Amino acid sequence: MNIQKVALIGAGGIGSYLIWGLSSLLKENFVVIADGKRGEKLRENGIIINGEPYRLHVKTADDAGKVDLIFVTIKYGGLPQILPLLQQLTGENTIIISLMNGVDSEEIIAEAVGKDHLVGSLLRIAAQRIVNPNGPDEVTFKIPQGIRGLYYGKEEPLDELGKAQMAALTELFSRSLLLTHISHSILSDIWAKYLFNIGQNIPQAIIGCGSGAYGDSEHLCWMKERLEEEVIAVAKAKGVDMNSSILEPGKKGKGAGYTAAESPAVRHSTLQDLDAHRHTEIEMLCGRMVKMGQSLGIPTPYNAFAYHIIKALEEKNDGKFDYEASKK
Repeated sequence: MNIQKVALIGAGGIGSYLIWGLSSLLKENFVVIADGKRGEKLRENGIIINGEPYRLHVKTADDAGKVDLIFVTIKYGGLPQILPLLQQLTGENTIIISLMNGVDSEEIIAEAVGKDHLVGSLLRIAAQRIVNPNGPDEVTFKIPQGIRGLYYGKEEPLDELGKAQMAALTELFSRSLLLTHISHSILSDIWAKYLFNIGQNIPQAIIGCGSGAYGDSEHLCWMKERLEEEVIAVAKAKGVDMNSSILEPGKKGKGAGYTAAESPAVRHSTLQDLDAHRHTEIEMLCGRMVKMGQSLGIPTPYNAFAYHIIKALEEKNDGKFDYEASKK
């Protein structure tokens, strides 16, 4: 198995790390799948990553044809719309890596193209994205070091297909700029990131503050801990081992929630979306957690409350509460 042609669906904050790490290696064989106005914008303007402009090879799924590797880095709400594109791009030996947040995107994709194409994965970077309506979007991130970067793996023991897929990915990544890690417990690692995303993203987004507040506010840490306890309870009920090593060793309470690798002013993805008046991925985070809890008979009141707070903030951003003062 040899990876020569790679497609990216989702040229946002996460996708930019892949553009940065692979485009200079693969050149025209690294294509961004987009059409309509989004495709036109990317084709004309490219994207700015850490201050450097990148020209993109933008194609529709029809034009791209079958590829060897597909990265999926879109927002959760857009996943149903791109499933037909995945079917067009997927050949007999195509590998699909979903770097979406959450714990069920692989299951949804597998229903459309078959589970054998999927290699489990997650990405640990903190990317900041500025959307420019009349020019290239700008993305900044710190170059990953240590335990940050891209994790990939399949549930072990590997069959022959899994071994071939892992070997092909490892060979490609070894020639790229990407920092990657082979995971021998990918399901545990994906759930650990899910835990991190709910605990890290949601309290910060509710308050509207930088992540350094986790080191300064016992109240924010209390919110974080209650949300995480519910995630751990659901994971345990689903038989998921949460003893993952992808998260920095730390403690609950003061200081939990951010690390020296990021500025205390960092605003993570949910808050970034609210700041930009975009809809968030709360359905994938707390919304999905509540549904899993309901199916298992496990109460998740804190995730339910957080879900409705974020949904109300989305409504506020949409102008739903722009009431005019009553005239006397």
